[in-house]
Parts: sequence; C-alpha cells; structure tokens
Amino acid sequence: MAGYEKNKIAMKKIKVLLHLIVFIFILQACSSDDNAPTVDNSDEVVGSWRLTELNINPAQDINMDGNTTTNILTELPCATGTLIINSDGTWSSTIVNLDIASITGGLFDIRCADNSNTSSGVWQFQNSQLSLFINTRLILYTLNNDRLTSTSNEDLPGFMSEVYEKQ
Repeated sequence: MAGYEKNKIAMKKIKVLLHLIVFIFILQACSSDDNAPTVDNSDEVVGSWRLTELNINPAQDINMDGNTTTNILTELPCATGTLIINSDGTWSSTIVNLDIASITGGLFDIRCADNSNTSSGVWQFQNSQLSLFINTRLILYTLNNDRLTSTSNEDLPGFMSEVYEKQ
C-alpha cells in the first residue's frame, strides 16, 4: 500500500507540472506585441484635403427636392472645407460655417453662413490615426486609403462624421 501512495503522489506532481508547462505556453502565446516597431508613414497625410462628406442624423431634405440624405454636401453645395497638413507638423483648416435651427419633428433648417471658420494647430500620425491638436482640444481622424474620417456620432444639430479626401 505504501508503494501505491508514493505512485499516487508522484502522479499528482506530474499532473501539476504538466498543467504548469501548458500554462506557461499559453502565456507565451498571448504575449504582448507592444514592442512592435512603428513605421513613420506621415507622408501619407501631408498635403491638401477636401471635405467630401459632412454626415448628419437624422437624414434631411435640405434643398427641398424631395430626397433626404445624411450627407449635407449633396444638398448644400455652399458647404465646403479644406484641411492642409504640413510636413513641419502644423495644420490648418477652413470650413464654411453652417446655421442649423430645429424646426419640428426631427426636421432642421440648415444653411450656409456668410462666414468661414479657420483653425490651426499641430498634428501627429501613427498607426493610421491622425491627431489634430487645437490648444487643449483633440480631433481624431482615421486614414483609409486617401480618406480621412472623423466620427463623433452626434445627432443634429451635431454631426455624425466628416470625411476629407486627399487632393
């Protein structure tokens, strides 16, 4: 019986050891890739960008042609914007201001104002993410091919997203 108990204890030790080895392999497989090198591809964002979408929710028929849309620019040709990303780490943008007034029942009166808003600041680009800094404010854009998209997911009178295309 004493031999049986020794074998039983030895088997338990082997089981524990095997579990420990499997656990170590699992930890190694799940190791972090934080040390992966970052590639400086900031030249992908340097240049001139044109505002091509200014998306809203709910969809509106701004020009009263009977068709609703979520992209203000298809209904309001005066709504324009440009974004300039400079190689020295600075940026500037100019966008036509919009007057947005709630009417009723989820409808809004949206018109181009007589003036534009100009902003500027510094930028950083890493892992397809463009960060624009205006003093203490941060605006994030995601680069996908030649499109920069900033998503805020706000309903009117806010904006769902804005999209710029490289010129």
